Parts: sequence; C-alpha cells; structure tokens
Amino acid sequence: MKIVYLSTSSIPSRMANSIHVMKMCQAFSMNAHKVTLFAPNKKEQYEENVEDVFEFYGIRNCFKIKKFRYFHIKKLGPLLYSLYANLFLKKNNPDLVYGRDFFGCILSAIRGYNTIFEAHEPLFENGFIYKILLKLLFKQKKFIKMIAISDSLKKIFIENGFDDIEEKFFVAHDAADEVKDFNKLKGWQGRKNTLQVGYFGHLYEGRGINIIVDISAKMPDVDFHIIGGNDKEISYWKENYRDINLFFHGYISPSMVYKYRNNCDILLAPYQEKVTLSNKLDTARFMSPLKIFEYMSSKKAIVCSDLPVLREVLNESNSILVKCDNLSEWINAIERLKNTNLRTEYAQNAYNSFKNQFRWKARAIKVLQ
Repeated sequence: MKIVYLSTSSIPSRMANSIHVMKMCQAFSMNAHKVTLFAPNKKEQYEENVEDVFEFYGIRNCFKIKKFRYFHIKKLGPLLYSLYANLFLKKNNPDLVYGRDFFGCILSAIRGYNTIFEAHEPLFENGFIYKILLKLLFKQKKFIKMIAISDSLKKIFIENGFDDIEEKFFVAHDAADEVKDFNKLKGWQGRKNTLQVGYFGHLYEGRGINIIVDISAKMPDVDFHIIGGNDKEISYWKENYRDINLFFHGYISPSMVYKYRNNCDILLAPYQEKVTLSNKLDTARFMSPLKIFEYMSSKKAIVCSDLPVLREVLNESNSILVKCDNLSEWINAIERLKNTNLRTEYAQNAYNSFKNQFRWKARAIKVLQ
C-alpha cells in the first residue's frame, strides 16, 4: 500500500514528535508499505550539523521525505502549509493518508483520500473552531478513524461531545524499537562499582528534575545521570546544584541514546501532576511518553510517578510506582533496587511487556487494522 504521512514536525530536530513521526514511517515501511513523509521546511528549527537524517534518528533509510514550504504567518502558517502540501497528494496518488497534521488530514479526507488522523492532544480545547473542524473530519466518507495515544485521551474526547462517534476512535499507545545491543558506553562519567541511575528527556516544567536533584543530595553512594536539555537549562541546574554524584550529559542524538541507557542500572520517570511541553501544553492527563517505552526496551528497572495515565502501560510487576512528589518514596524505591535480583526481575518484566505489546512495527500493523 502507498502511504503518505502528513506531518508538521521539524525534521531533523530535538522534538519528541519528530522521533515519533520518523519511527512510524520506518515501521510502516518495514511492514512492506511504500511510504512518503511530507514535512515542513522549518530550517530555523533544524538540528545543526546533521548530514544524514536517517542516521541521526537511528533508523533505516527505507522511505522518502519531501519538504514543503512553511509560511511563517501567525496562526495561518499551519493551515497554509497543509494546503500547500495537500496539492502534492495527487502526484503521489496514495492509497492512504496518515498523519498528525490536523488541517492536512481534514483536507485530504475532503478531497477523497482514505485518511487516518493520529491525535496526541484534545484538539477541541484549542477553541470552538477546532471542535467544528473535528466534527467536519468525522463526517467525511473517506475518514477511516482517529488514533488516540491513550485510553485517557479517548475518554476526554468522548466526554466532550464526541460520544456519538465513539466507534471512530482507536487507541494505540506509543512504542519503541528493539535495542540494537546492550553494550555499555566507554568513558562513562559515573564511579565504578556504584549504582547508576538515569533520567532521559527534556528538562521542561513538570519533568521532575528537582526530584532527581534532591534525591542525589540524600543518596551520595549512588550516581545520578541526566541526559537531555539545552545549554541554558543545564547551566541553571549546574550553577545551583553541585553534588559530585550528579552528572549532566546534555543532549544526545536519538541514535545514540540507547548506549547511555545501557550504562544505567535504574531509569527514572518523575513526571509531576502537571507536565508541560515546549508550548506549555499540560499533557499529564492523556500523555503516552516515548521515554517510558524506550526505558522498557532497554531492559532496565524503572521507577515512575504513579499517575493514572501511566498505569495504562506500567504496573507493580514491571515498575515501581511512587507518589510523584514524595521524596521518601523515590529514595525507598532506589534503595530496594540495590538488590540485584529484584532489579533484574523488574527489568525483565518491563522488557517482556515491551516485546509483547509496545513495538513500533506492531503498532504500525495495529493502527491500520
């Protein structure tokens, strides 16, 4: 099947949404579909010094990428980009249009292309016009279904005026790829014969970086590693917290991140009750963080905040779930995991959950069923 993936993600960039888009395109291709990714030409957001986009993301060069002009006009930019990109659908003649580009998917369905839209937020909360446009999308004969990234997100839609079209919603949590190898990275900054605890991801508000910093001060016999963040964010934490067992590695390209996870014994996900993205959107109610699935694929013990939406994936057998802001519970969980056998048990259970339910290739099959 010929698939055009409509995206608004800047590629290549540091944004998690760009990783998601590239991984899904690879997964569709690995399932024997012919895939072309449409993406906006936002050069000002591109990651610098990337010679090979596929290598940067650590994926196969198995699909085409076409960049289209992005119009930097306040509020109208995304719509104009979607209109422009849609003009090229006829040339590609896809059997299916799939994507996260809301306006693009509406236009493709109206124009008579089989269309699947993947929602990562309750779009109707952006204003009344979005609710009207969602209703318009669902009425199109060629609109197949909407993918929601969590049961919680689907529930939010259903409880806010979309209950009459519930059959059009399909839940597919995010995923991860198999780890290429479990070899440890050379030149690791941590101390030898010391428990290594890691956090991977952005340093935005609500990610719990302060929790990790506070834990490190109370557990001097354990090394803590924070991988991610920009220079400004890292400078702030380094200037204010100078624990010798706390290491900031900075941003690492997606293709290399797994090597850093390999050096950790425990992985932390200290999400708070309010979790924001770079645009300040609070996602704690409905998120499906890539980090969680990548942690599971790494065959490491996980300590995570006990939030309702994360219990759709994690449980007491494949992770230790603790109150997000209770420092004692975080410390006690790490103390428990100093036991090698217990750590191995949690790690294996998490890995089994990943292999059975949360691989990108399997997700790509699932969303097309």
